[in-house]
Amino acid sequence: MPAPFKIARYLAAHGLLPRRRVAWFTVYLAGVEAVLLLLKYVLQAAKAGAAAGALRGWTGFLGFVLFVLLLFLGIRWFRGYLLWRLRNRLIVTYLFIGGVPVVLVICMALISGYLLGEQFAAFLVVADIQAKLQRLQTANAATAEQAARRADIGNSTAPQKITPDDTVFLNRTVTVAPDAARPSWLKGDYTGLAFDENALSLRAIKEISVRGKKLLVISSVPVDQKFMAQTAINLGPLDLYLPIKDVSGNTNIDINNKEGVKINGKPGAKLSAGTMPPRQYTGDIEFPYLSVIQATDWSNGENTSPVLSGTTRVSALYSHLSVSVSKWADVISFALTGLAIAFAVIVLVALLIGLRLTRTITLSVANLYEATQHINRGDFSHRIPVKEKDQLAALQVAFNSMTESVEKLIEEQKEKERLQSELAIAQEVQAQLFPTAMSSTRTLELHGICRPARIVSGDYYDFLPYGSEQIGIAIGDISGKGISAALLMATIHSAVRAYEQEQLIAVSTAMNSPQNTRSGSVGLAIRHAPPQSASQVLWLLNRQLYKSTPPEKYATLFLGFYDGNSRQFSYSNGGHLPPLILGSDGSARRLDCGGTVIGLFNDVPYEEATVEFQPGDIFVAFSDGITEPENEFGEFGEERLIETIEANRHLSLERITEQVIAAVQAWIGSVEQPDDITLVLARARE
Repeated sequence: MPAPFKIARYLAAHGLLPRRRVAWFTVYLAGVEAVLLLLKYVLQAAKAGAAAGALRGWTGFLGFVLFVLLLFLGIRWFRGYLLWRLRNRLIVTYLFIGGVPVVLVICMALISGYLLGEQFAAFLVVADIQAKLQRLQTANAATAEQAARRADIGNSTAPQKITPDDTVFLNRTVTVAPDAARPSWLKGDYTGLAFDENALSLRAIKEISVRGKKLLVISSVPVDQKFMAQTAINLGPLDLYLPIKDVSGNTNIDINNKEGVKINGKPGAKLSAGTMPPRQYTGDIEFPYLSVIQATDWSNGENTSPVLSGTTRVSALYSHLSVSVSKWADVISFALTGLAIAFAVIVLVALLIGLRLTRTITLSVANLYEATQHINRGDFSHRIPVKEKDQLAALQVAFNSMTESVEKLIEEQKEKERLQSELAIAQEVQAQLFPTAMSSTRTLELHGICRPARIVSGDYYDFLPYGSEQIGIAIGDISGKGISAALLMATIHSAVRAYEQEQLIAVSTAMNSPQNTRSGSVGLAIRHAPPQSASQVLWLLNRQLYKSTPPEKYATLFLGFYDGNSRQFSYSNGGHLPPLILGSDGSARRLDCGGTVIGLFNDVPYEEATVEFQPGDIFVAFSDGITEPENEFGEFGEERLIETIEANRHLSLERITEQVIAAVQAWIGSVEQPDDITLVLARARE
């Protein structure tokens, strides 16, 4: 595969291949930006600065738009690709819930530590200056007491300089001046930093009285390089930026000017001193600090603020802190180290627990996803290995149970389809058992129908021709429904046919004897040979079914034989609903002679009777599927059956059958057909 196709395939697999309009627009914009940048560099190389400058605005604008689009696409890709997996979602969730707060706490701790260190470093410098001011005030007071006792002090109206006899400040200058030299804004004594003539100094003023004169003892210590060096010992480089006044009398400071402030051509002073202490350990980092100190503008008494800027190390600050807390320094250091270790251990344990929980959740979800893939491929034998005991484990167990149930349902569905196929075959076979061509005679018109409530029927009817004008009529109802009833129905059908054929064969054998053959009456004898009597057939069927079927299996059966020459109909009823003979004069006769159902009791006798069909009489044999269907008004009943037939007796038997079935269906409405419907009609012709 060529390299471009491999790259495209890789990008598509990782969701980086542009698919939407925004993505393609971003690619187009990136190409335009690249062309403009290349053109700008070419123009700069060709020393066409004006043209290159004209492109700078466009490249900047397109770069900003491109950044916004890339940010939008990045967020969408992050949500659509990385956050598709539950594990990544949980990791991001843990980062926001646990990681981000920890980072914020660490950042706050670092910022707080930096601010604290900066303030502590500035405090050390300011505290050192304040301590020197206190010592200067004390030394000036002592010098003032000494000066008050001297006889030569106050003899001159001009300020007098005296030499101090203390060694507190080697460069201290002491001046005794008359009270008239006091600035107008100063009332009483003074101790502080004085900014005078673009110079900064420590200054203390003490008022004394000598021979009735008020004098001022003024001690000054210049803040110079040596002063800064003493302050910066063991702390680090230190810079002091002094303000200067402009022509308007405003003071200005520019700490970015490393050479000192320059205002109206006058340079401001910057005092630098100190060196960086050596590194004591790996985390001994350098950090800058900045502070201001309060000074008094000696010309007007207003406050001014020289700026202190320095750099120090953590170890330098800790050394000053340990000196201040003396013997507790080691204890504090040990406690802080212990807290840091404990905090790190807690964070590590929390991280391990979070990863463990994440692994448990994502593994369960991954197992469920893999299982769904197996199910999608039709592999219902896959089971998820469950090792945990939690809600997700219960979900996996439920999924395994569901998969097992689905597998069983599929097997049952396959078995059901197989049974449906076999039942369809059984339906075809059973349909062939019912008479297909109506065996009507010259004097008798026949018609029958059977509508199963299910795929196969437990009802039975048959026409048994045994001569040109002789025919048998059978109708029965098997207990139960479905395939078992259909099998028993087929058994009865075969038995009735077998008894019929057995009788014909016996008669044929008798008629083929030499005596009957010589008399030439063989064909006539076969044509008019009567079958066994209906009662005898029922008796034989009852014995066979009783011995070959379970006790709960039985059947009702009506069997009759019609002779068209005499219009005689011999019958026997084995527990079936009595058929009817509806005369043309409106009379109705029930054919109920016989006995009980067949197959339930052994050696039961059956009676037999004979009736004569008159022209126009209609023989009606039916199953309980016609008379017993119910609605809110009760059963359909035998009376409605008779009324329907009487109302349509002028129609053909097939049309009468349709009218009866339509009436039954209208009676039960949209309810499912409750039982097999079987109807046999016979009408005597003129």
